[in-house]
Amino acid sequence: MLKTYHSYRDYIFIITYQADNPAHTVDFLDIPEIITSGETLAEAFANACEALDVHLESLQKLSLKLPASKHQMIVEAA
Repeated sequence: MLKTYHSYRDYIFIITYQADNPAHTVDFLDIPEIITSGETLAEAFANACEALDVHLESLQKLSLKLPASKHQMIVEAA
């Protein structure tokens, strides 16, 4: 299993690849309602960004509060 961590609009998400399942699945740490994937890492990243945009836009149109971003990406130099 391979996991990569990404940030978009201050929300952190994880893209997971498993050899026995050729899709790259996406998990948002602060918004578990968002479900998406992609055949490649690049496609999964693009789909994640689009899914987040649509989700946040929908919440705004419904006058609902946007979820707080509780996680941060920390990059350490080796």
